[in-house]
Amino acid sequence: MLKYFESKKTFCHYPESNRNTVHSGMVWIPSGSFQKGDNVYPEESPVYRTSVTGYWMDETETTNDEFARFVFETGYVTEAERHWIPGGSRESNQEINEPGAIVFQNPTNNFKKNFPFEWWKYVPGANWRHPEGNGSQIVGKGAFPVVAVTYQDALVYAKWKGHSLPTETEWEWAASGGKEGTSSSDLVHKDANTWQGEFPFVDEGQDGFIGISPVGCYSKDGFGLYDMIGNVWEYTSDSWKFTEPAEKSKYHTIKGGSYLCSPNYCKRYRAAARQPQEDHLASSHIGFRTILRTNFD
Repeated sequence: MLKYFESKKTFCHYPESNRNTVHSGMVWIPSGSFQKGDNVYPEESPVYRTSVTGYWMDETETTNDEFARFVFETGYVTEAERHWIPGGSRESNQEINEPGAIVFQNPTNNFKKNFPFEWWKYVPGANWRHPEGNGSQIVGKGAFPVVAVTYQDALVYAKWKGHSLPTETEWEWAASGGKEGTSSSDLVHKDANTWQGEFPFVDEGQDGFIGISPVGCYSKDGFGLYDMIGNVWEYTSDSWKFTEPAEKSKYHTIKGGSYLCSPNYCKRYRAAARQPQEDHLASSHIGFRTILRTNFD
């Protein structure tokens, strides 16, 4: 199994983009218009022009330290730490009914490299405190993004702060850094925590990390935000629209790709990339950040 924290580096010194004490740790994203969407994968279409009203956004992904403070002050228990409530999507008596989360692991069967169940496993006991299951820890990893939290967990945290989760359009505009279009260089992203090597077997760690990195280890974008691309996927407030109306589970859109995205499998380390994520299923490669909408620009 790929260890959650391979690097010995536990935090990165990054220059703050905003020293405003009122909105410390957040960056102002100005109003603007841009071409939303892409044509790299079918779900990114259609491409259309849209506009966004300005808002404040967290400079980095929500960290373990920040989430721990929320849990300490509220006593909140994440969904991955609770027994499953009947009526959700886990309808059998299998182990997925036990508290836990989905965890990445290196597959051993080289003949099924395009079969995701070879590298994803539901691990009872995995949660934000123990990202790989019982025995794994986040002690000393306070600067890493919190993972193994669900959409609902992220939503409750955001409300506790008096913030919101960004819409997909707000997130994509922020991730663009004010720069439109996808260049060929974006498909081999070098200034972000992604996968180098043959996925899912060997991550060569050429970007400095194997696995998740602390926040702020790479250059900020044009708006002053860190890690919008790579490291961990991030929740948005937009529901994912399926073509099948009989879909039992509710999903929300995640953005930005993660450290598991590679040129040979997942070219989703781009602002326009998007995927669905089941609302109540926590995963070891998904986190979030919040925004604050105001009435001024």
